[in-house]
Amino acid sequence: MLSDMRAILPVITAAAAIVLAGCATAHAPVGAGAHPTTTSSTAAARQTPRQRAVADAATILASFVVPPGAIKLSGPPSAGRDALKQPGGSPVSPDLVDDAAWWQAPGQPLQVLAWEQAHLPSPFSTTSGPATSSYRGHAYAWSYDFTLPAIADVLNSRGLTVLAVAAGGGKTDLRVDAQVTWIPARAAGEAVPSAVRAVTLRLLANSDSGLPGPATITDPARVRALTAFIDGLPLFPPGPMGCPMYLGDTLVLTFRARPGSPALAVATVQLSGCEEVDFTVGGKLQPLLGGPDIGRADAARVLSIAGLHWQISRLPG
Repeated sequence: MLSDMRAILPVITAAAAIVLAGCATAHAPVGAGAHPTTTSSTAAARQTPRQRAVADAATILASFVVPPGAIKLSGPPSAGRDALKQPGGSPVSPDLVDDAAWWQAPGQPLQVLAWEQAHLPSPFSTTSGPATSSYRGHAYAWSYDFTLPAIADVLNSRGLTVLAVAAGGGKTDLRVDAQVTWIPARAAGEAVPSAVRAVTLRLLANSDSGLPGPATITDPARVRALTAFIDGLPLFPPGPMGCPMYLGDTLVLTFRARPGSPALAVATVQLSGCEEVDFTVGGKLQPLLGGPDIGRADAARVLSIAGLHWQISRLPG
């Protein structure tokens, strides 16, 4: 039965593809006769990161291409050892939106999942599956994970998980989860103090041989630009991640009211490991900044703003 619906698939897939641009969106489920609408990027910019995540999860869930002959369920069925009462998997993050829906489709679980994998719009990519859940050696649930690209500095993971169990009578029950994690906005106090008029830059490494000495920037335009750069960094994405070895090489920015005065804030850009940015204000440690594996890019931008031509590429990061 699944293979007999090819005539309607272009309509379904085209409707789903419209909704994946990453702006805040709101629309009815695909296949319900409604057309998706997209708000302007200006409206999206006014939303908090969490609001963006909620809107994006709704968009992703509506992008699910309903298998032919499927009916929507009002809640999780009990088939498959109550497997559909929980998502098939979730990102490890406190900043997570999970938007779920349930369907019953004709066919066996792996058949339905294979159809779904073949018919999701092209922006989705398959990251895992079919994953299998078993009890006493017998499989009872199968799932696929599909992802979309992150939205820089706002939404750091976006995905769709489809979990399937046999419902009997040649049918399959599905749980579909749209999951989006967001990067929280920085608090007002997590910023370089306005009294800063000088910034000292220093490269540090396990071996100081050949490194340039510290440089202090007092040009008002450059000081403002360096301050704005650090204040504009997002919070480092939450959750565990694998990182290369940290080798101790860093670019340190010390913000002062004047050259030689006590530090008002310090930003330490890691040039190896996860390449995050450590940040302190008034000696108090603030949440990590930046993004994984872009510390060297951050450092290169800082040096460009400061007008320095230091060669960080020679450091062993």
